[in-house]
Amino acid sequence: MGPKMAKRQTKQAKSPRNELLTLPPKAGRAIAEAGAVIACPILGTDKFVRFCGDRGVTINRKRLLRLERLGLFAPVFRVRTPSKATRSLSFPPSKDNNWFSKRWAWDTTAIGAKYKVPDHKDRTQEGYYSIFQIDYLDLVISQLTLSIQMDEFLDSDKSDWGDWATSGERWLDFAQQTVASLRTHEYRRSVALLCQYVSDRYYPQTQGDQRTIQVPQKCYSDHWISVNAMDWNWNEYARQWSPHTTERLFKLTPEKLSHAFRGLAVSQAHCDPLERWYQLTQFVSVRERARLKGAALRAETMRSGAYMLRLLHKDLYDIELPHPNEVTTTIITHVPELAVRKDTRRYLEFVVNRYGLNPQPRVCLIVEGLSEECAVVKIFEEYFGTHPGRLGIELIRLGGVDFATGGKADRFRAILRLIDYLHHHQTLTFLILDNEGYATRLKEEAKKAKSIHHRSRHITRPEYIKVWRASYEFDNSSDSEIAAAMTTLAGGTGRFTSADVAAVRGQRPIRGALRLEDLYRQRTGHDLNKPNLSKTLVEAMLSPSSRRKIENRPLVETLERVARLAMQNPLPTMLEVWEKNQASKHLGKRRR
Repeated sequence: MGPKMAKRQTKQAKSPRNELLTLPPKAGRAIAEAGAVIACPILGTDKFVRFCGDRGVTINRKRLLRLERLGLFAPVFRVRTPSKATRSLSFPPSKDNNWFSKRWAWDTTAIGAKYKVPDHKDRTQEGYYSIFQIDYLDLVISQLTLSIQMDEFLDSDKSDWGDWATSGERWLDFAQQTVASLRTHEYRRSVALLCQYVSDRYYPQTQGDQRTIQVPQKCYSDHWISVNAMDWNWNEYARQWSPHTTERLFKLTPEKLSHAFRGLAVSQAHCDPLERWYQLTQFVSVRERARLKGAALRAETMRSGAYMLRLLHKDLYDIELPHPNEVTTTIITHVPELAVRKDTRRYLEFVVNRYGLNPQPRVCLIVEGLSEECAVVKIFEEYFGTHPGRLGIELIRLGGVDFATGGKADRFRAILRLIDYLHHHQTLTFLILDNEGYATRLKEEAKKAKSIHHRSRHITRPEYIKVWRASYEFDNSSDSEIAAAMTTLAGGTGRFTSADVAAVRGQRPIRGALRLEDLYRQRTGHDLNKPNLSKTLVEAMLSPSSRRKIENRPLVETLERVARLAMQNPLPTMLEVWEKNQASKHLGKRRR
């Protein structure tokens, strides 16, 4: 017997008898006549064997029927081929097509039920199983399966082997004691049947990603039964469904139902290799979770059962039991807080922050145009050795200073509100502008602009807005570098000198002043491709022959600050942490 099975038996043994579920009479027939096989289909023998194999429980048709003959494990009900042509046993059921009344189907759930179990080769009968029976089947198989390491015998002398016959008798005696105990075992059999009985009401709610659920809309059939869910309205069914029918049939009490829930939750937690990642996996689509294998996939089935019992307990007794994956541990602080989990989007945000999967930028770097964007990317890739996106930096291109400063009616309001919004979501925002238009005024206004999202701070910090003394090109490159870059771009159609560039640099940035673009057009007759100019200037900065060290360039110094901000801005995993961050001076100056 494995250690896990011993734990499971111990937990059960310690439970008072009045807390254990017991088998209702003719539970299998009750499930069939209630039609509780539509949302969560029952499986024929071969399908159930494949279902178990996919979930790491090795069984075959022959052994499954042998366990049934021994009285250890049985299907929900059995059917046989009718003696005359007739309609399939249909679900939802109809009054004139009750195979149980006609004795073409019979309940197999009772302890010590008297009926003949067919040979595994007999195809005139079929047993139908609930997927939730896999937990009990796993227990039965594990207690009746020996594991022997034959290499231990091959590595020792024959005299050390002992008496095989005596060992065999001892193992067989233990197996007989186990069988005697399992034959009268009602609790786990009852849990599986209870899950199946309430599956039409609750199973769709377990098949989701915390945002949507999946309601079956399909038909399927075999030689004996047919299920038509095409016209089945789950919402209407849920409105009319009463949990008290289940309560009466299974003689439920708050203690019995809570114990059944916790037992199933413990079982799924013990077998689930992804148990510690449940907060993340619960947001993964059902289709992708179905691609799991072995014990992880088995845990998905058992967790669905536990969820259903949790929902039933809430409907019956108005008490919300803990999450199935939080039953086996003592939780001192919920991460994130329980109140946050009501908002699924926020809950997911904190969870992906915890696992480092949130693609939300740590810093938004806002630049004027394509030229600046090209320069920033090139410096990050060739000087820092990485793309800015890898550091959590998102580049936003404005398209000009006027887009940041706005018109007379809304000057500074739009860009500052954008920064306020981004800081509210803990994405630091850094703004780089040329010294033209109202850029200087924007920086001054930002010093006193108050956040509308948090009363204790301003929108941002002054140092998060960088305004060049003149422009990006003039602040970061010399006249000779700019002249050489423009000459290279001209490709023989014109030449430029340091004096030409100095004449442009010396003008005040007023309307009508000569710009580099104007100088280039006058000299070459073509428009200046500013992104190409930007790339050429960055290549000059990075050149080993450059007289000015790359680390002394203002743009590089600014980008180093931006990179530090990104690395020092971990996204919060709890609401409490987020609130502390919002109140800190990291996002904006404190207000008096």
